[in-house]
Amino acid sequence: MHYIFYPALLILLFWGAHLCKKGEWNDEVLSYSHTKAFLGYCAILILFHHASQRTCAPWLIPTKIHHGLDAFVFIGYLCVAVFFFCSGYGVYTAHFKENFFDHFFMRRILPVLTPTIVMWLVFFVIEKVRKISVAKPIWLGTYDYIWYVPAMIYLYFLFYLSFKIIKKDWLSMTVMILGTVLHFLLCMFFGPGTWWFNTPFLFVLGIVAARHKEGIISLFKKAYPLWLILSFLITVCAFAFANYYSVVIHLLGGQYTDAGHAKAELIGQLISAATFVWFVLLVGMKIRIGNPILKFLGTFTLEFYLVHPLFIQMFSYAFVNDMAKPIFYIKNQFIYVMISIVLTIPIAYGLHLLTKRK
Repeated sequence: MHYIFYPALLILLFWGAHLCKKGEWNDEVLSYSHTKAFLGYCAILILFHHASQRTCAPWLIPTKIHHGLDAFVFIGYLCVAVFFFCSGYGVYTAHFKENFFDHFFMRRILPVLTPTIVMWLVFFVIEKVRKISVAKPIWLGTYDYIWYVPAMIYLYFLFYLSFKIIKKDWLSMTVMILGTVLHFLLCMFFGPGTWWFNTPFLFVLGIVAARHKEGIISLFKKAYPLWLILSFLITVCAFAFANYYSVVIHLLGGQYTDAGHAKAELIGQLISAATFVWFVLLVGMKIRIGNPILKFLGTFTLEFYLVHPLFIQMFSYAFVNDMAKPIFYIKNQFIYVMISIVLTIPIAYGLHLLTKRK
């Protein structure tokens, strides 16, 4: 039954979509409504990604591996890359509005921080009640999905510094870039894995896209099929190089090493994250997506991201720590994913209504 998810996800994406005719373009490709619809779709894909990591990821205990969702195991960072890109694009586009920086913390930081604290407390309480031992900093606890939030808050503060306090445009971009590089280096040396630093740089690329939107779109319209094919091929090759390194290096006749794998993983993920966003942008120039479900999901993507790990872990073979007892283990992948979705949507939307700034 779980294989039905693959055609269902395609239907969800393209239901209500409009394909532009030859010579016509989707001028709303980077509009608020169009990007929100696609972000709603990315939120669903991230749930499948995390579900696959608890059912069929190659690093799991062999007896706990049940194949079926394998296509989602490594796609999470690609979806997160889209989130960072759209955030950078959106905040730069909006900052020209009068009084944009007034009450910046209340309008930008607090709506991100409040639901995060709520869900962190939920995970923290479960950890303490079930006496789960986790070798992580206390602020992180069992809720290791939280990394996205401090990264987003850091980038928002960096944006405020760059474009509110600093008045020279070239200097603003310089500070923004250097600050992002600093975040990359700190996370690379002190973070637990590449997912902490392989996508936040898309925030800066989103700013660049907003600054030069007309020129970029005009360039892509020229030789459009070539750009589309090129972005797709680079994404596929870099993705394979990063996530299936042992297979690729064997096919190329090379020798596998752990050091080579680590370098390939990082380089391949950085390239594929950027080119995937590029590919999505190109597809969006010709296909305008949007339907009631994606529109609805797009209104509370942050809360969806924050809430769904609770059920992904709650119904997994163990609650975060592989040595911990499961809360309610659901072996059937179809039921596992469906229950996680059905419970996540109303609770995430309720959290959105409860914590959003009036």
